[in-house]
Amino acid sequence: MNKRELLKKRIQDRQPVFGTFLKNNSPAVAEMLGYAGFDFVIIDCEHSNYSYSDTENMIRACDVADIASIVRTPSCDSWHVHHALETGATGVQIPSIATVDDAREAALETAFYPAGRRSPAQALRAAHYGCFSGEKGYVQTKTESNLTVVHVESIDMAAKVEELCAIPQIDVLFVGPGDLSMSMGKPGQLSDPEVVKVIEDIIKRGLAGGKAMGILCANEQAVKKYVDLGVTYIAYSSDTGMIVNAFKSINKSVFSQYR
Repeated sequence: MNKRELLKKRIQDRQPVFGTFLKNNSPAVAEMLGYAGFDFVIIDCEHSNYSYSDTENMIRACDVADIASIVRTPSCDSWHVHHALETGATGVQIPSIATVDDAREAALETAFYPAGRRSPAQALRAAHYGCFSGEKGYVQTKTESNLTVVHVESIDMAAKVEELCAIPQIDVLFVGPGDLSMSMGKPGQLSDPEVVKVIEDIIKRGLAGGKAMGILCANEQAVKKYVDLGVTYIAYSSDTGMIVNAFKSINKSVFSQYR
């Protein structure tokens, strides 16, 4: 199996994996992140401008650099989930979960019969257009390697962690700190004690329910904290955030002295 197909197993083995949100519609950036040693990228179709064709080309770039491609779908609509996986993504990250039924319906689209309703059709990019040559076959390989991540990003869904844990097709519960803080009436106040308490409680209950946990981290200190708490799916910043910070750093350290 390639590195992309081992991502899920590494998470199941409780090994931390590290990636970032990919906001820029740039296959070159996806390749750079793979060559630089990142484990995965989250192609952000919820908050960035990707057509279906764009997404497919981003996934191709990830394949070239052997970095796992996780598509954050525009919503939890099952068609978006279906399309991302058939296009060949390593997995999906499903936002906009307002109810447990939303999560259950979307998750069914990630698994083949009898566990779900994903099509086993072979004439797809995910199946190498009918030329899939993996030792275990297309369906078994994808069953073992495709990753399903579901967002917990509201105070309402924070109360439903145990019910989400009971959905077998879900591999990772992902805490969205920003949206969670907003739903608590404290937008952006990620260090607020009440927000911190809820985040830590979600993680604790998710792990107790047998799910791997994920979270967005903005700095090295947050990465250490959440890895120590048992989080194994770490999304660090975004390509935009890292690029802009590098530009700002150069401007400050190199250019500003001459202005």
